[in-house]
Amino acid sequence: MASARALLVLAAAALCGAGGPGPPAAPPPAPAAPPALRFPAELYNVSIPENSPPRTYAAQPPGAEPLGLRLPTPDARVRFRIRHGDKDKFFKAEERVVGDFCFLSIRTRAGHSDVLNRERRDSYRLEVRATVQLGGRQVELDTTVAVEVSDENDLSPLFYPTEYEALVPEDAQLHSSIARVSAEDADLGINGEIYYSLAENTDRFAVHPTSGVITVTRTLSVTESAKHELTVLARDRASLLTRGEDAPAARASLVVRVIQANLHAPELHVRRLPEVIENSTAEIYAIVEVTDRDSGEHGRIAGLEIVDGDPDGHFRVRPSKQPTEYDIIVHALLDRESAPRGYNLTLRATDAGQPPRSSYLTLPVMLTDVNDNAPVFSREVYEASIPETAPPNTPVIRLKVSDRDEGANARVYIEIVGGNEGGEFFVNPETGVLYTSVVLDAEEKSLYTLTVSAIDHGNAGTRKQSSAKVKIAIVDANDNDPVFERDNVEVTVAENGPTGAVVARVIARDADSGENAYISYSIANLQPVPFDVDHFSGAVRTTRLLDYESMRREYILRIRASDWGLPFRRQAEMRLTIRLEDINDNRPQFERVDCVGYMPRRLSIGYEIVTLSAIDFDSGDVVSYRIIGGNEDNCFSLDSGTGVLSLSCDLTDVRSETRVLNVTATDGTHFADATSLTLHLVSGGGGETSGLECRDTGVARRLTELLAAAERSNAPIDFADDFPLAPSRYGENLHSPEFIDFPVEVKVNESVALGTSLVRLQAKDRDLGYNGLLVYAISGGDADSAFRIDPDTGELKIIGYLDRERESEYYLNVTVYDLGKPRRSSSRLLPVTVLDVNDNAPKFEKTLASYRVTENAINGTSIFRANATDRDGGEFGKVTYSLSGGGDGEFCVDRESGVVSVCASLDRERRALYELTIRATDGGGLSAEALVRVAVDDVNDNAPRFALSAYNARVREDVPAGTLVAVLEAFDPDLGAGGVVTYTLPDQAADDLVFTVDSTSGTLRTARRLDFEERQVYGVTVRATDGGRPALWAEATLIVEVLDVDENAHAPVFADRLALAAAVREDAAPGARVLAAAAADADAPGRDSRLAYYIVAGSGMAHFSIDDAGVIRTLTPLDRETTPHYWLTVCAQDHGLVPRHTCVQVYIEVEDVNDMAPWPERAAYAAALSEHCAAGTRVAQVRALDADAARAPAPLRYSIVAGNPDGLFSIDERTGEIVTTGRALDREAAAAHALEVRAWDGALGGTARVLVALQDINDHAPAFTQRFYDVRVPVPAHLQDDEAADEAAEGEESSSEGDAESDDDEERLAWDLWDDPAPSGIYITTVTALDSDAGANGTVRYSGRARGAARGLLRVHARSGRVYAAPRLPLAPHRTFDLAIRACDGGVPARCAVARARVRGAAAGGRGAPRLRAPPPLQAAELDAPGFLLALLQATDPDGDALYYDIVDGDPRHQFALGREDGSLVLARRLLWEEQPRYALNVSVTDGTNVVHSVVSSSSY
Repeated sequence: MASARALLVLAAAALCGAGGPGPPAAPPPAPAAPPALRFPAELYNVSIPENSPPRTYAAQPPGAEPLGLRLPTPDARVRFRIRHGDKDKFFKAEERVVGDFCFLSIRTRAGHSDVLNRERRDSYRLEVRATVQLGGRQVELDTTVAVEVSDENDLSPLFYPTEYEALVPEDAQLHSSIARVSAEDADLGINGEIYYSLAENTDRFAVHPTSGVITVTRTLSVTESAKHELTVLARDRASLLTRGEDAPAARASLVVRVIQANLHAPELHVRRLPEVIENSTAEIYAIVEVTDRDSGEHGRIAGLEIVDGDPDGHFRVRPSKQPTEYDIIVHALLDRESAPRGYNLTLRATDAGQPPRSSYLTLPVMLTDVNDNAPVFSREVYEASIPETAPPNTPVIRLKVSDRDEGANARVYIEIVGGNEGGEFFVNPETGVLYTSVVLDAEEKSLYTLTVSAIDHGNAGTRKQSSAKVKIAIVDANDNDPVFERDNVEVTVAENGPTGAVVARVIARDADSGENAYISYSIANLQPVPFDVDHFSGAVRTTRLLDYESMRREYILRIRASDWGLPFRRQAEMRLTIRLEDINDNRPQFERVDCVGYMPRRLSIGYEIVTLSAIDFDSGDVVSYRIIGGNEDNCFSLDSGTGVLSLSCDLTDVRSETRVLNVTATDGTHFADATSLTLHLVSGGGGETSGLECRDTGVARRLTELLAAAERSNAPIDFADDFPLAPSRYGENLHSPEFIDFPVEVKVNESVALGTSLVRLQAKDRDLGYNGLLVYAISGGDADSAFRIDPDTGELKIIGYLDRERESEYYLNVTVYDLGKPRRSSSRLLPVTVLDVNDNAPKFEKTLASYRVTENAINGTSIFRANATDRDGGEFGKVTYSLSGGGDGEFCVDRESGVVSVCASLDRERRALYELTIRATDGGGLSAEALVRVAVDDVNDNAPRFALSAYNARVREDVPAGTLVAVLEAFDPDLGAGGVVTYTLPDQAADDLVFTVDSTSGTLRTARRLDFEERQVYGVTVRATDGGRPALWAEATLIVEVLDVDENAHAPVFADRLALAAAVREDAAPGARVLAAAAADADAPGRDSRLAYYIVAGSGMAHFSIDDAGVIRTLTPLDRETTPHYWLTVCAQDHGLVPRHTCVQVYIEVEDVNDMAPWPERAAYAAALSEHCAAGTRVAQVRALDADAARAPAPLRYSIVAGNPDGLFSIDERTGEIVTTGRALDREAAAAHALEVRAWDGALGGTARVLVALQDINDHAPAFTQRFYDVRVPVPAHLQDDEAADEAAEGEESSSEGDAESDDDEERLAWDLWDDPAPSGIYITTVTALDSDAGANGTVRYSGRARGAARGLLRVHARSGRVYAAPRLPLAPHRTFDLAIRACDGGVPARCAVARARVRGAAAGGRGAPRLRAPPPLQAAELDAPGFLLALLQATDPDGDALYYDIVDGDPRHQFALGREDGSLVLARRLLWEEQPRYALNVSVTDGTNVVHSVVSSSSY
């Protein structure tokens, strides 16, 4: 345990403190500039004991940040001085240098007359300045040192006050606090901790050793002693440890005065009336007698009051004439309805004792009801509606009435007392449901206002009533037919009236209301008539022009009026006779017009020339004729009535040759169109005229047709065909309704919810329309108003709660009515059986009972018999009994009979009262409960019993004698003397008392001082004995653990207070001994002086260890070049109860060994040179460092050890500078050189890599892969035939042309640089020129120069080298064209190369298409040079034709070249994976006629 605490302390020190003055634990990555000069902390804490002699050094907390400065250079000098905070000049600052750290020490001055006193001043805050000499400059730094003056035990405790007094009632609880004494000691820690003890040995009181609280340990009694005097001692713990009981003590006196207590509460006894009638004037309800067993003032009753149960203050307590009695009076009228359950008055009686005691009593007050409340309707005005088609006995509304009274006073009888003079309604007086009693007629009366009255069933003379209004709106039904004002109407209408003219207006009315009274009109004629009626106004209008001559002259219309009622419309019809009146609306018309004839001049006067005929279609019109022109000489006469034209003059005297007469006809109103008679007068001839030739107008024919049509239109009418059935077409109401599938019986559970549908009754009626429309009603058998049938659907629903126990079966008389006139109906009896549900719980005769039984009653003893009944029937009414609350089966109940018996042994001490719950359960699971209280009488049969068999307590070894250790209480549940317990210590010898126990309270105290080193644990047996005969006893064991007190007075001390120093070689093996950092402890031999060592911080924690002897050893290999020294914080800790520890800083210097090879400043160097540079050109300089910390570092030598086989470079062995030797550097042979340079100190060496990149110069010209290209171009067959003739004619010319151009002429021609981004033409081939240079020096551009006929038509693309021919180039077999191709690089100046290409036509292939199998995926490296062969594509042709290859897609940057005829795929440029990692080349193969394609995949890496 001590070692674990030590680890915790050291861990805390490691967390709170710094890691030593050195660098952090992690090694620095590389040597850096000296750190900034500063104190690591702004504030330091140190402590020094008060009363310290001169030259006593202040100590820092163990593991704290070292106080001082880290020196930036070895030659730095530091001085410390105290600037502020030491007004009394108690302290002095000193410096000490260890390694690279200068420690600051604070000590007391010598020769000072005063000493440090913590009680006077416990801390100082010193401002310390450090002056640092750094070469030629001086730096000043400030920090703060907080000096704490630690305490020494130089003061004794002191009571204030020294006298105490306490008043304690004699009924004070055991171990309750009665007083608290307090002493103070100005010292700190254990020096100031105080122990309290009592100077006298007493069993009645105890004092807590640390808090000073005085407690009662034995019951006090005024009769035994009313005053107790105690003396309390106070001693500090440090004195007790060093001097024991001889330690000086402070004293205080305590006087305890015992005061008499109020031990008993008042007792109440009541005499009361059984009940109170509400509103009665009875004054005294109960008399309460109050007594108190105490004497004197404690036994006097201070008063009785009502504290609960009377919120309205209806009751009051009044002292009676008897001194111990009080009257409970009623001083206000009581209202049962305000308190239906009566009152439960809580009475409290209080005595006059101090403190007062109270007793409570609950006094029930039951109120008897009187009829003082009238029934109240739920609403003052009820509103309901019912259709007028509702049959009798239809429920209208349920009237709800409540009465706050109870019993018969609350039962209400409801009746209709006004507004029902015709007996249209009746009300069920029990249920309040209002029914119709007759068939209602909304047209006769649409609103009823009934006055209903509710009368309770109170005694005669006390009955009360109230009334309400019920407004019943009769909802109209469509039960009335429309009625016309007149059933027959005759009108006369003139023909030719305008279309839409009103000829008549009919009006019908409907006695119904709403939509049932809305009327629309229609014409019921089946045959079309030229009339229409407005649906809403009843206006009859013509629909077309009426013509008397051609149409019917009398129309008989059936006008039908229909209402808008539902579900059927009601309608009526009337007869409207319309007669047409003829008017003169036709002009006469001639049968023949425009007559021409020859008439001799010799005709005699009076000769009848012609008879004119005109027809008038009007009936009865007379036509007359007249001459209107051409008869100025009256030579002709025209009979106006007959139309005969005769001669009235001598024609021989007439000079004209032709006479033209214009005649017309009139009916007296209208004139016919004039017609002409042209008469040519001739000489000679006979005595008669030749026949006149006239144009027939067809009037006669039309007249005949008109007469025929008029005859047809006016033919007699068959009314059966022209008119539909009258509204009475549904016939009379001949049939009565008939039920369909009428149920034999309906069964329903009595728990069914309101609104539940039981059955839908169905009926039919063979009549139609309203004669067949049915409504349903319950005409009898529902005295409880529990059912309602929907009048329209026949659905039977529950509207009232069913109760099988009230009514188990109903016979409903269900009647169905039709809505015909007269009504017909049918009735059937519907039995409704109410099925029992378990809705009644069992009921006990008595729900509360009390009994007594002794605890030694034998099993089977009967106590009482429970009796419960259930109103339900069958299994639901069968009651079984069960019991709960019977403990562990001490009581049981017979399931069938309900007899409660003792079924197990009883024990009053375990349970003195049982509250048994008897549950009666019926067959459906409903239950009721009754409470039975069974009190168990006591038998003395128990020994005292401790709560535990063993107890534990802890006590410090230095507590004073008489200190309370524990309280052991035993309980004896027996009553009387058998329950009084006495405590003893049976196992403790009288001559060696360590503990004592109070015989009455069980309080255990120390009898003397304890010593942990002598004994750590005590087992004390405590016996509890009761006062029975014989006495019974029990024992318990108390394990008292003596707690060790810290006696560790001294901390370990190292040989050097500030720091230890040591050195170790860097090649020392792990485990090598470095230093013995042993510490000494001034405590006595034992655990307080046994030490353990730990390294808790510092940069060397991972590299060093320390053993139990304080020897520091290496853990890991050391390296001075990485870390030249280490700091450790080493702590020594003893094994005391409260361990003390001390820490010291340990400086370990690592001594150098030559173990570091020279290390170049950089791992790799990079340089760039132009190829072919001159000798001695500087490349780079390699520098290396030797990390060994030797005083005289060894000289380094440099050499090139690899990467220079050809001697292209040399290095200066002293400076490491690399230059060229003058041998040729060719980038194309090697673009870069990797040199490995070694730096050597004579024993060890290190290497660095020098990468030399050669920069390109334009020292290579492009080189064509072929100097001469012989290219064949396939020519299609049709071009071969066309060009064959041209070849014969132009062969000579082409040849001569070509021969005529000399080489000199060709050289004078300019090169054609064609750089079209989208070249076009006939692809010929691809030429490739390679240039080993890089960048622009290696970028090739092509230009061409064609000769002869190919000039301007044969061109090479500048970027890709693809040769194209213009379409008009005359390619043909056996015809050639020459093209000179130049390739130039991008250098300055440019280098060029020239190649020649001969292009000739070749015959195209046959019909068979070539086949090309795609090669497997190809791979090319970034290092592959241009010209590298990737694959050789080989296609086959079934005809054996020559094949030609080309890349048509997938190579936008022209990085591949494909042999036109051999299919060789080569690199045209170097590939870069970063630019494009994969390629998919679309390669075509053609024989000149057929072309196939294939994809060649390639990837770069």
